[in-house]
Amino acid sequence: MNTRKFTYIITIVVGLFLFGMGTVFLYYANSITGADGSNAVPAILEGLNATTNKEPMNFFLLVGDKSSGNTDSMLVANYNPEKKQISIVTIPRDTKVKLKNNILPKINAAYAAGGRNHEGARYAAEIVSNLTGININYYVHINISAIKKITDMLGGVYFDVPVDMKYDDPSQNLHINLKKGYQLLDGDKVEQLLRFRKPNGDRYTKELKEFYDGSDIKRTEMQMKFIKEFIKQKLKVQNIPKLNPVLNYAFQNVITNMTLSDALKMTSGLISISPDNFNSFRLDGEDKVINKGWYYVYNGNIINIETKESLPAADIVNEYFYSANGIAIPSGELYVPTESNDDEDEVKAPSTSKKTPAIKKQNPSNTDTDTKGTSKG
Repeated sequence: MNTRKFTYIITIVVGLFLFGMGTVFLYYANSITGADGSNAVPAILEGLNATTNKEPMNFFLLVGDKSSGNTDSMLVANYNPEKKQISIVTIPRDTKVKLKNNILPKINAAYAAGGRNHEGARYAAEIVSNLTGININYYVHINISAIKKITDMLGGVYFDVPVDMKYDDPSQNLHINLKKGYQLLDGDKVEQLLRFRKPNGDRYTKELKEFYDGSDIKRTEMQMKFIKEFIKQKLKVQNIPKLNPVLNYAFQNVITNMTLSDALKMTSGLISISPDNFNSFRLDGEDKVINKGWYYVYNGNIINIETKESLPAADIVNEYFYSANGIAIPSGELYVPTESNDDEDEVKAPSTSKKTPAIKKQNPSNTDTDTKGTSKG
């Protein structure tokens, strides 16, 4: 593998894991500056360090399934080299939006509505940009099956599963059966952890209710805990021998608009960021039934996952998700759905008043949201 291709692959994977599953691959490379000249990594590092870009950049990550076109997880991440910080905001997959072609108006259907591949990723980025007010510079799409494979290639991840998780949906070929306790999770178990949010038939135990209430919000919080643990465990020199095959596999399973030039500009300076130095947010709102379908109705605020403080989106975006430009820039007023249970939506700017999250009803599915709004998995 030549140096340019190797560099490109590294930066593509950085875009994926730095803002979705962690910064592991880039740190692998940066942790071995003392390697001898026969290794390609020092040459890569020289190229990275020779190019400096102090401008913050926003990455839009979609985790989905090629067969359905739906995305199971979405987030926007900001890399700020000046402040040496990373900020992540998750977009609940059932967030109510307006989509073209009369597609079910949920954000997880935006990728399919846009035509999938690069067109779908760009369209979804535009929808999220108008929803949040965030300028998006890059998009990265990966399938859940690829995440499972990469996890296995890296030898799994140790994680303290907080409670027994049990759920079966043969129609979706989804079978979750995780036991409580600190354990090594392979790719299959990682998928189970990332997708679980409720038991069959709402059969909650007292212990389970402490961690899950049936909403996608609780699932998102668990995903953020896993991402942090993934980063901590994989930033180790001994993982270097596994890097080449993982990079090659990731390169073949990612859809992104990043170029080598883009990648070189954004990677310089990442070595100075601690994997724990990032801020976690999510869109604020509540679950509601609209026309017999489950939706997450965004209220125009963004909530800090750690502090639980909910502030107007504009305030959070200006402080944590600023970027001067992008491929997706908000056009006009931001879209915030009406709270009424009908088909009429209104267009208005995010609220300027503080709100606290209030979940009235929960989405009953662990699986991909259906395309009919019937509240089935």
